[in-house]
Amino acid sequence: MITNANYLIQKYAEASERVSNARGDLKEYTSYWTGVKNTCHTILSEAFEGWAEHGSVGYYVFMEGMSYDAAVGAYQRNLIKEEI
Repeated sequence: MITNANYLIQKYAEASERVSNARGDLKEYTSYWTGVKNTCHTILSEAFEGWAEHGSVGYYVFMEGMSYDAAVGAYQRNLIKEEI
């Protein structure tokens, strides 16, 4: 069983990026990445409660549409603000 939500969030972000950049590509290509995105979302929703809570990496990827790296950066900046 997959136990690492961050791995799935990273794969969700990658698939989202590929779908949004696939303008004019083959339908099979976009269908594949849409399927990957939907599968990651389903697993995250069913197995990892709170994976997209406000302020989390999952929130920034899923709700804000950020890349995984940008979401990690936003999450870290948020933590620093809270500590100050």
